[in-house]
Amino acid sequence: MINTYDYQVAHPDHFKQYAVKDLLFLYYKCPQEEKKVNLYTHYNKIIYVLDGRKTLHRFGKSWELTKDTCYLIRKSAYSQERFYDTDWEVLCFYLPDNYLRQVFQEYRSRQSLKPCLDVALTDMLIPLNVNESTRAFFYSIVPYFSQPSSPSESLLQLKFRELLINMLENPLNVGLTTYLQNLSDNYKPSLHEIMEANYTFHLSLAEFARICQRSLATFNREFREYYQTTPGQWLNQRRLEYARTLLNMSNKNIKEIAYDCGFENPTHFSRVFKDRYGSSPLHHRKQKASFTPA
Repeated sequence: MINTYDYQVAHPDHFKQYAVKDLLFLYYKCPQEEKKVNLYTHYNKIIYVLDGRKTLHRFGKSWELTKDTCYLIRKSAYSQERFYDTDWEVLCFYLPDNYLRQVFQEYRSRQSLKPCLDVALTDMLIPLNVNESTRAFFYSIVPYFSQPSSPSESLLQLKFRELLINMLENPLNVGLTTYLQNLSDNYKPSLHEIMEANYTFHLSLAEFARICQRSLATFNREFREYYQTTPGQWLNQRRLEYARTLLNMSNKNIKEIAYDCGFENPTHFSRVFKDRYGSSPLHHRKQKASFTPA
């Protein structure tokens, strides 16, 4: 899996960027060569599309990002699909949890906010409404990347804060407000929520721990306390359960199911599936079909 933050920081020739501590914002046009890539981020990030189109996929759902669309991508994994007939020009802002908490707590202290309990936060992608004020902000950022000198750190910090306040002031961004309220009220991200949202991706335990904002040792200990089993055993069981559902309910082939469920390859998937259920994935599907009423 490719960590987008690490990869983009390591390739400033492709991703024009400015950073203040862990805050990072970038302007770039599409360097993606493959049709589809699997990615993950251990920081929240806001993406605004200046031009072009891509589709993000997660857990059977898809989000099409087109010109003038904006999303908050929470700490998570996802698949990104490119289109060869269109460009991809974006602004991207990486926002660590601690920074989001700090800004939101200051904002909340001056506002009368009610809990947004009716807004579901199961999706790792939160659509953000872009009004005239926010749109003007985004386009005011682009010239910074063509200036001969870099903007000061104090100016960059002001720009990050301006972006968040603009988004929070927009009443249509209730999903963002809800997420930041939950983030502000909890010191650590929910291990359970992150595992349930990302088990279909072939992430290492170290990568899961990084998304959860924990050391690997702490991640393993807290995981055992919550699930009463090891991460490896839980992931194997959860992926197999999902694979069996796809075998029974979808027309996807074995290879597609293996990768969609987070297995390293189809051979490994077939072996562990047979060990668990006593028959190969293909045989299981044929048996299921033979018992289905006409």
